[in-house]
Amino acid sequence: MSETFSPIFLLLVLVWPLLLAGATAVRSMRPVILQIASWAALPALLLAVFAPAYVSLDLPWVLLGAELRLEEGSSRLFLLFTALLWLISGIYARAYLSEQSGQSRFVVYFLLSMTGNLGLILAQNLMGFYLFFALMSFASYGLVVHQRSSEALRAGRVYIVLVVIGEIALFSAMLMTANSTGTADFDSVRQGFAQAEPRNLIMLLAFIGFGIKAGVLGLHMWLPLAHPVAPTPASAVLSGAMIKAGLLGWLRLLPLGEMAMVSWGKVFIFLGLATAFYGVIVGLTQKVPKTVLAYSSISQMGIMTMAVGLGLAAPGAYPEILTAVTLFALHHGLNKGALFLGVGVIGSCSGVQRRWVWLALWLPALALVGAPLTSGMAVKYFLKVQTVNAPGSWGIVLQTLLPWSSVATTLLVGRFLVLLFKPGKELSSHQSAAGLLWPWGLLVVASVLAPWWFVPEKLKLWSQAAVLGSLWPVLLGVVVMLAVIIWRSYQTGQPESNVEPLIPPGDLLVPINQVLTLLLNFGYRLFGQGLPHSRDTLLASLKQLWSHLNFWNLIGRFESNINQWPAALIILLILGLVMTVLGTVQ
Repeated sequence: MSETFSPIFLLLVLVWPLLLAGATAVRSMRPVILQIASWAALPALLLAVFAPAYVSLDLPWVLLGAELRLEEGSSRLFLLFTALLWLISGIYARAYLSEQSGQSRFVVYFLLSMTGNLGLILAQNLMGFYLFFALMSFASYGLVVHQRSSEALRAGRVYIVLVVIGEIALFSAMLMTANSTGTADFDSVRQGFAQAEPRNLIMLLAFIGFGIKAGVLGLHMWLPLAHPVAPTPASAVLSGAMIKAGLLGWLRLLPLGEMAMVSWGKVFIFLGLATAFYGVIVGLTQKVPKTVLAYSSISQMGIMTMAVGLGLAAPGAYPEILTAVTLFALHHGLNKGALFLGVGVIGSCSGVQRRWVWLALWLPALALVGAPLTSGMAVKYFLKVQTVNAPGSWGIVLQTLLPWSSVATTLLVGRFLVLLFKPGKELSSHQSAAGLLWPWGLLVVASVLAPWWFVPEKLKLWSQAAVLGSLWPVLLGVVVMLAVIIWRSYQTGQPESNVEPLIPPGDLLVPINQVLTLLLNFGYRLFGQGLPHSRDTLLASLKQLWSHLNFWNLIGRFESNINQWPAALIILLILGLVMTVLGTVQ
C-alpha cells in the first residue's frame, strides 16, 4: 500500500483541510462540509501509518522555497499521534457542537489550526516551519475565544499577546540562524550552529518563542486560562498536540546531537524540573477539572523540557534521548487528549453510565502517572535511563526527583478524578453522549496500546527495579491523596466547590498584572493631563509611586500574597535552592 503514497500526497494532507475551510463560505454547502470536516485529518493519519520510510516533496514556488518530508523516527511518530488526536477530536467536535451556534466558525479555526500543526511536522526548513507555526498559533485564538464569554475573551487576550511575543522571538531567531549559517534547511542549520556568531542570543530567542507554546515556567500563563474556556475538543488538541509544537521546534532548530551546550543544557534541565513541580503545586489548588488538566500539561511539558536539556549537554547520547522524548510526547498527547475528551463525555452522562465513564478514565489517568503495566511506566523508565547523561551532579538530582514528580502527578491526577466524581456546574452539558462515547472510547484504547508498539525491546521493563520504581510513587501518591480526602471530610465550613481557588488560574499573571496596573496608573496621573507644570507636581507624583513601591510596603504585599500562595511559592523557592546547590556542585 505504501506505493500509493506519492510525494504529492504530502501536499494533499495540507491542502485538503484548507479547501474545506474555504468551502464553508458557501452557505448551501455548509451542512455537507461540516460532516466531511470531521474527518479532515484522516489523510494525515493514513500517511503516518502507511507511507514508505522516506517521502519528500520540494515546493520551490512557496515564498523562498519549502520542502515537505516524512521519514522514520520522530517525524513519523509526531505525525501519527498528532493526526490521530485531531481526527478523533474532529469527530467528537461534530457531536459536541451539534446543539450550539457558531459551528461553522469553530470548524474554520479548527481546520486552519490543524493545517498549521500538521504542516510544521512535515516542514523541513526554517521558513516553512515558521509559516505553519504562525498559522497554527494565530488560528487557535479562534478556538480559545469561541464561547465569547468574558473569561474566554480575557484568555484570548492573554494568549494572543504571548503569541505575538513568541512569533517575534521566533522570527528573529530564525532570521539570525539563516544569516549566520547561510542555509535554511534544518539539517544544515544544526550542523552549522557552532559557527553561528550570535548563538547564545539565538538560543534565548528560541527558548522564549517555543517555550511559550510548550508552557515553560514564566511563559505558561495562557494555558490554564485557555483550556477551561475552550470547547472540550479544542482543549484536547491544544494540550495533546499543539503544545508539542514548541518541543518539536526545539528538536528541529537547536544543535542537538551536533555540539555540546552544557550551560544551556543546565538551564533547560533546571527550568524543566521547576516547571514540572510548579505545575503540580498550583494545579492542586484548582477547582475546575479542565484547569487541573492544564496545569498537568504544564508539568509534563516540564519533563520534556528537561529531556531537551539532556540532549544539549550530551550530544553523543542524543539518538537515545530523542527516542525517549518522542515516545513521552506520544504517550502524553494521547492520554491527555483522552482525559480532556472524557470531561465532555462525563458531563453528558448520568447515573450508571456516568460511573462507568469515570472508571474508564482511570486507564489514561494511570498511564499518565506511570503506574506499573501501563505505557507511562515504559516511557518514564526509558527517560529515567537517560539521566545518566546529565552534566555534573545533575544526574543524581534527576534520578532523585523524577520519581517524586510521579508522586506529584499522582496527586494531581487524583485531584482531577475527585473533581469529576463530584462535578460542579462547569461540567453541565446539553449534548447527547451517543456521539461522544465512541470516539472517546477509541482514543482511550489507542492511548493504552499505541505507545507499546514503539518502546524499544531492549528495555528491561519487567525487572524488579523497574516495576518497584514505578509502583512506590503511585502508592505513595494514593496514600497521601486518601489521607487528604479523609482529613477534609472532617472539616466544616463552606463547601469546597463554592470557594475560589487559593491561586487563580494564570497564577503569575496576577502579580504581573498588578505591577503593570500600578505603573499605568502612575503614568496616567503623571502625564494624563500633559507633563507636570511644576516641580512640586512631579515630586508629588513620584512620592505617590514610592508610597506603593517602598520596601516595607513590598514586604507587606509579599506577606499578604504568600498567605494566598503558601505551598506553591514556598516549595518552589526551596526546590529552586536545592536544585541550584546540587546542580553546581561538581
